Amino acid sequence: MQENSTFNHQADIVNSSTRFINSWFKQSKSITEELNDFFILPKGKIIGKDVIISRLKGIFGKSDEYVGGRFDIIDVNYELLNDGKGMGFVEGVAGYRNVVQKQSKIVSGPFKLYFALHNNTWKIVNIEFPGFAY
Repeated sequence: MQENSTFNHQADIVNSSTRFINSWFKQSKSITEELNDFFILPKGKIIGKDVIISRLKGIFGKSDEYVGGRFDIIDVNYELLNDGKGMGFVEGVAGYRNVVQKQSKIVSGPFKLYFALHNNTWKIVNIEFPGFAY
């Protein structure tokens, strides 16, 4: 029974990552469904989901579209904690063409999405992704 639990957590994290990245490539408003209510940044800084959403809208607003998005997940890891909580991450590489006024620029590099488990749902609590900055 434990193996199913392990597989489901990993699958949930991978599926959430895939939805987030695909929404990123489409510059979709549905990208926010994968985000936690607050983000935990280095040095213990905490910011609200609304700040992240504003940042994403600002990033997406600078481009006409993203084309040819691709990604590979290289590693998935998580740890279950007490009281149904947990922490985890997905890391890999991603790339896409950022098109602005009919000129395109390739944006690519490593990514790492950090997750927290709360109420049986894995949500993103920190983003390192090509083209994203806090």
